Amino acid sequence: MLMTMSMTKMIQINNLSQYEVEMLDHMWSLETEQEFLEWFYLLDDEDKLVADYLQRMIILAGAEQLIEETEYKDAKQVLKKFALH
Repeated sequence: MLMTMSMTKMIQINNLSQYEVEMLDHMWSLETEQEFLEWFYLLDDEDKLVADYLQRMIILAGAEQLIEETEYKDAKQVLKKFALH
């Protein structure tokens, strides 16, 4: 399943092989969930595992970023009320 996230920072994943980077680039180029699924079902079993692994890494990285952005944003707004000018 593809998901759209609105984030201020780019997601970065380190230590990927060249093949994994190329696969992620292709995954990002797919416009719809239907395109992703059609592409995914054409992969052999080994590539399906790689694609699934990469997709999970993106979802986790995105979730972590959203948590950081929302958690600290709310805290900063509360602290601003008590700041001396």
